[in-house]
Amino acid sequence: MKPIILAIAFASLAGAAFANPVPVTNTTKAPFKESKVYCNDAVMGKPSKGENIACYNHDACYSDPQGRSRKDCDEGYLADMKRAGLETIGYVKFKALREWGKAAWEKCREHDKQEAANKN
Repeated sequence: MKPIILAIAFASLAGAAFANPVPVTNTTKAPFKESKVYCNDAVMGKPSKGENIACYNHDACYSDPQGRSRKDCDEGYLADMKRAGLETIGYVKFKALREWGKAAWEKCREHDKQEAANKN
């Protein structure tokens, strides 16, 4: 195996091993469940605990923003991924969220409007 590939692999493993724990966001929506996979792109297997919490926090922020903007939620996801030691893939996914996440954000805001109308 080429030395550069080994170095990258070691760096990513070391980053995850020494990463700060990612705190779960307080939300009024469904509580975090350790056994559930919250990352929509987790096709090949369960993500690391830190990445899964970052996905949960991002989903919670979109569904219950508590005054935060879509950009705030996306930047929170990137910060959580950095805490999890997944800065590079976190940045790639952050850019994808910024590019394609608007529809999900708007769907959540429409859901909020429907919930508010049903309460009246």
